[in-house]
Amino acid sequence: MIKFSTIGQIEKVYAFEDAILERDAFNGDFVSVTEGKAKPAADSMKVIMQKEVGDDAYKDKYPITAGSHVRVLDLELLDEQYPIKTVEIYGKQVPDKVKVGDKLKSDETGSLVTGGTKLEVTEIIGNSLGIEVKIISE
Repeated sequence: MIKFSTIGQIEKVYAFEDAILERDAFNGDFVSVTEGKAKPAADSMKVIMQKEVGDDAYKDKYPITAGSHVRVLDLELLDEQYPIKTVEIYGKQVPDKVKVGDKLKSDETGSLVTGGTKLEVTEIIGNSLGIEVKIISE
């Protein structure tokens, strides 16, 4: 799951696009979007940001089935248009043994791994429950 660090981020810019999932994914997975269709992707700065409801809400993995409509947050667009460049990430997408200063990227499953250049861990939240990441402009 991904969320904004401050409520002001959603008031200043609408950095979302709508898409339909091509294959099963999880809330918070990083995806590519082509012609309105989304699928988990490596080195992506677009991430599924759905409202979670039902029995699976707020669990480490919130499944979304293929064919579902999803809201995709474009972190690069957010970076270009809003001065606060941090988001919080929880659950499945948080890499094991991540530490402050690590740079992250998405792998082909849509999860985050170390070795990236555009996302930097700035804080560990709740004893590794989540992380705060800064979007790094190039």
